[in-house]
Amino acid sequence: MLTTILAYVLIAVFSTGERGLRKGQQAQPFEADSFDRQSTRRLGAAYAISIIGLLAAPFLDYWSIGAIVPAWVGWIGLVIALGGMALRAWANRVLGAFYTRTLRVTEDQTVVQNGPYRFIRHPGYLGVILMWVGAGLAAINWIVVILIIVIMSLAYHYRIQTEEAMLVQSLGQPYAEYKAHTWKLIPYIY
Repeated sequence: MLTTILAYVLIAVFSTGERGLRKGQQAQPFEADSFDRQSTRRLGAAYAISIIGLLAAPFLDYWSIGAIVPAWVGWIGLVIALGGMALRAWANRVLGAFYTRTLRVTEDQTVVQNGPYRFIRHPGYLGVILMWVGAGLAAINWIVVILIIVIMSLAYHYRIQTEEAMLVQSLGQPYAEYKAHTWKLIPYIY
């Protein structure tokens, strides 16, 4: 139960901390560009469903529905969530003014290849996925973990496809070359 409460705190810290990571005028608005193709809304829906799952976890555990017996799983989940948050913050800081809430390209946009972007093209997304999966593990309920994994995987798969189409169209050959030597999220896998 303590790990579940701490997972709630981490999600709240993430939600409030995200605003501080956004730099520049392009990062602030929620208005979606034509490139976005509803991907931001899909992410918002995935976050909402995941929050509902996390809030339902104590009730499911109380009724012994999907409860994970070893409590240490929750502590591992918190470590994974913190690692994900750190990766997200690092990726956002490296992007700087190019980081936005919705998919859009600025006039001076370049292909960022520093920090975690040397290895994977979407480290911020990987960080958020790890944070949510870690929070699910912290809730110590396998139903919630599976729900979060499925929902976040679907939402971020669509987001990555949409974003990469935008970047190839907008940045052309430099982004195509970058894609040729990096992975989307997980080296040697995806």
